Amino acid sequence: MEAGKRPLALITKYLNRNIRVTLKNDLMYEGTVVECDSFMNLVIEKAVEYQDNNKKAMYPRILIRGNNIMYIQLIPESIE
Repeated sequence: MEAGKRPLALITKYLNRNIRVTLKNDLMYEGTVVECDSFMNLVIEKAVEYQDNNKKAMYPRILIRGNNIMYIQLIPESIE
């Protein structure tokens, strides 16, 4: 199966890199994904919470349940 059709495989390759996760309740989190399981539960470190594009809070480590995720954006590393 192609990588585009296997989201868990792609997220697993993205461990220890930055992602942006939007939840069904319109909250958004950015941070470094450090763990992912078969239910797409994510552990994110140095997480920043946004609501309506406004920074709301910062957390050292959070757990996001996979069934609450609307979509995930993989943030490419900046080229300098």
